[in-house]
Amino acid sequence: MAVEGIQEILPRLRQERSWSRDRLSHEAYTIDPHGTSTAQIAAIEVGDRRASARTMLALAETLGVEPTIFPEFRLAVARLAIDEDAVGLSEALEELKGSGLENVEVSAEVIKAASRPGRQGRDSPEKLSQKTFKRVKKK
Repeated sequence: MAVEGIQEILPRLRQERSWSRDRLSHEAYTIDPHGTSTAQIAAIEVGDRRASARTMLALAETLGVEPTIFPEFRLAVARLAIDEDAVGLSEALEELKGSGLENVEVSAEVIKAASRPGRQGRDSPEKLSQKTFKRVKKK
């Protein structure tokens, strides 16, 4: 059985309240103006964007539910806990050690195949430079 994620849960919660994406965006804007635009909500609902922990907090508060209703929230908090830029290297390493994940093995193929959401199919900076150069050269 597949786990329902924010992509399924958010539209259902919104529809239970008879709220449009615009209404949810407007209501959530006061809590988090950086992650609650109508376009961002739409992208989360269709799976084109990963919601940050901050955005999920704002959406949950706006909808009157706990943020843990979104399974991705736990993952976002875990990522934040081991993000050395956010918490510092020492604290990130301590959190990793306490999580039991420090000895997890991942194959090189999985690491190479992994990419950030939204980057699939986009040209590399080098390829973009080549395309730009060709367009400029034609003029």
